[in-house]
Amino acid sequence: MHRKLEIIEQKDFDSFFDLLDKSFPNIERRSRKGQKEIFSEILYKVYGIKNGNDKVLGFIATWEFDKFNFIEHFAVDISLRGNGLGTKMLKEYIKNFNKPIYLEVEYPNDAISIRRIEFYKRLGFYLNDFEYVQLPLQVGNELLPLKIMTYPYNISENEFIYFRNNVYDKVYKQNNNIFSF
Repeated sequence: MHRKLEIIEQKDFDSFFDLLDKSFPNIERRSRKGQKEIFSEILYKVYGIKNGNDKVLGFIATWEFDKFNFIEHFAVDISLRGNGLGTKMLKEYIKNFNKPIYLEVEYPNDAISIRRIEFYKRLGFYLNDFEYVQLPLQVGNELLPLKIMTYPYNISENEFIYFRNNVYDKVYKQNNNIFSF
């Protein structure tokens, strides 16, 4: 299968959300209602690959800021994992943008998290040392400590703070001054 990334539109929302729901635990994603609300945000875009029946097989959900892109979610249907589809999707995505790309990953505390980090490293991402927490995506969720990976280089502390402030403000809709590190 060799398909190009395409914009996942409102009509594809149910198929997109089904894959998002299967791929991420509750603490790492919004509710269906919350996800539907951000789908029309100007900075938010979802790129994906669909089959002939318009089922979303993989996607990259991203926030496109002026100075960087933030990949919030990246998933491939479980039946297609391990065959290079995710690598092809991410390479195509990277090729289409001439600015730094940021993403969140779990701490490398288990085999799956380590494997995920190594996957991103093979594609040119760097694991940064800054302390970072994902703010709650749903009411009742707790703060989630994560690490930030960046492409194509490690970032400075000022770049990290700029990223964090923009993401907390635009993605998580939180006042930047609530959390100080």
